[in-house]
Amino acid sequence: MATVVSFINFKGGVGKTTLSVEVAASLYKKFNSRVLMIDLDPQSNCTLYWLNEQDWEKQINGHGTLLSFFEACLVEKPFDLSSLIATPTRFSKAPWYKDFDLKNNRGIKLIPSDLRLFGVDLKLAQRFGFDNLKSQLFLKKALSEIDSEFDFIFIDCPPNLYLTTQNGLFASNYYVVVALAEYLSTLGIAHIQSSIDSLFDSANNTVGSSIYKKPELAGIVFNKVRYLTGGTGSQEDFMKRIRGKYPDSVFKSYVSQSDKIAERPAQSEPIALSDYAADQKYVQQMHAVSEEFYDRITRPKQGK
Repeated sequence: MATVVSFINFKGGVGKTTLSVEVAASLYKKFNSRVLMIDLDPQSNCTLYWLNEQDWEKQINGHGTLLSFFEACLVEKPFDLSSLIATPTRFSKAPWYKDFDLKNNRGIKLIPSDLRLFGVDLKLAQRFGFDNLKSQLFLKKALSEIDSEFDFIFIDCPPNLYLTTQNGLFASNYYVVVALAEYLSTLGIAHIQSSIDSLFDSANNTVGSSIYKKPELAGIVFNKVRYLTGGTGSQEDFMKRIRGKYPDSVFKSYVSQSDKIAERPAQSEPIALSDYAADQKYVQQMHAVSEEFYDRITRPKQGK
């Protein structure tokens, strides 16, 4: 059974999508993991990381996207989520791509998003109500039919707590908060935690028991850190303060600010899979984050 993890922050621009993609790629490279990425964000950045626009258009007009899934949910029609799983094609000529055992999902797979998902939250709320359990559990139920085919399922959530994000959280075992080392980015960490607590408390109160286990915070990852690459010491001081406030939650590893990482969606591969000498500083950072992530996720299961 796969471990399902939502990547989240209510503030946009923190590099959440890029980090989720890079951690997925690193898990594949280091642990040969089978990873399914689900792009719940209608901005579709995760989708366009793995699919070129032409293949995305074919997917929209052919097998479908998450919009197809939620449209079926609106009319309470059964839907096989596996029919939406796409094979990444943007990097098909990269040297590492030939190592993907796609028939056995060894590597990265994707359930793509759709720009038209922007209207789905409102439709779900109008149809079922904003806090109706049925509208919050669609993805959880659908994933239960395919999660045995993967080791990890990563959900790239939009920067809000609307119904699509709620679907991601109810389907998840863990969540990761991706943050910048700055005041506004981390201001909402406590709000994210309390919002998730309230969401699950409300669900369990509705059914009169604690059957819905809230996802655990796997950790807070600092992204786009500048202080070691020519910036001021203010970010380092801020990270120390956040570590003091959340001593067990903040990753020891972090990812530096770099154009090399920011440009990867337009390049031939995630930086975690790069063999170029000039990329190795950032490759090692991604591997360090993914190793710490793996340890945090597997440690409870192994009783460490």
